[in-house]
Amino acid sequence: MTSTMPKHARLLAGLPPFRPVAVQLLRMVGNPSVPFGQVASLLKTDSILTAELLRAANSPLFTVRQEITNVLQAIVFLGLDMVSALVATTALRALVDKGNCQFTYSCWRHSLAAAMICRNLAGFDGMAPERCYTAGIMHDIGQLALLRVFPEYATMMLEAMQKGDDLNAAERDRFGITHAEAGRWLLSQWGCPLELQNVTAHHVRPPVAYTRDRDLIVLVYTSSKLADRMGMSVFPLNEEMELEKATALFSETHRHKVIEDFQRLEETVITSVNALEVSLG
Repeated sequence: MTSTMPKHARLLAGLPPFRPVAVQLLRMVGNPSVPFGQVASLLKTDSILTAELLRAANSPLFTVRQEITNVLQAIVFLGLDMVSALVATTALRALVDKGNCQFTYSCWRHSLAAAMICRNLAGFDGMAPERCYTAGIMHDIGQLALLRVFPEYATMMLEAMQKGDDLNAAERDRFGITHAEAGRWLLSQWGCPLELQNVTAHHVRPPVAYTRDRDLIVLVYTSSKLADRMGMSVFPLNEEMELEKATALFSETHRHKVIEDFQRLEETVITSVNALEVSLG
C-alpha cells in the first residue's frame, strides 16, 4: 500500500471487513414480521460472531434466569433489537487492534460508554433503547478507522488539541477527510442502514433544522459528550466539560434530569462497560 493511495481507499483496504452477517441483521431490525428462525439461521452462518454474541448475552448486563446456549434462546430472552445491538458491538470490536495504540482502545471504550448512555437516556424522547445503543456504538467508527489505518493520526490530533485547533479542520487538513465523513463513507460502503450513516456523519455537529434522524443524532452527540465527562474520552481533554454544556441540546426538563441523576448514570455506565469488556474477553 502506498501513501499516494486515496485516503478513502486506504481506509477500506486497511480495515478488516465489517461482518456481512452484522450488516444483514442491522437491516432486518425494525421489521417486526421477521421470523426468529430466519434470524437464527443467519447468525449461525458466522460461528465466531455467534460465540461472541452468546458470551455477551450471558454477561452480568442481563439478568437471565438460565444460561443462554443458542442463538434462538438469545433472541427469545433478549429480543431482536438487543441481539442486533450486541452483534453490532462484537462486529465493531473486531476492528479494534488493542496493540495499535492506547487511543484505539480509548476509542473503543468511549464508543461503549456512549452506547450505554444512549440506552439509558433513550426514554426521554420515547425512542427504542436498543436502537439508540446501536447508534451510540457505531458513531465513532470513522475515528476508530483513522486510528487503525493511519499511525500518525493520534500524534497529529494531540498536537492539534494542544494548539487549540479545530479538530475537524485538523483532520481534513492532514487526512483530507474528517472522522465523521470517514464513518459515513465506510458504513455506506458496507451497506449499513442510512440512519446509522446519518448518525456517524452528523454526531459532531447535529443539524439545526429538524430532520427525521435529528433526535437520535442529538442523543448520540450528548451521550458522547457525557462519556467524555465520565473520563472515557478518546483523547485527554484540556479541561472537564461542564454538564450544562454537555447537555445543551436537550430540553430544559431533560437536561435537569440528567444533571440531577448524573452520578448514578456514571456508575451504571462504567460498571456496564467493564462488565461487557470482561464478557467479550
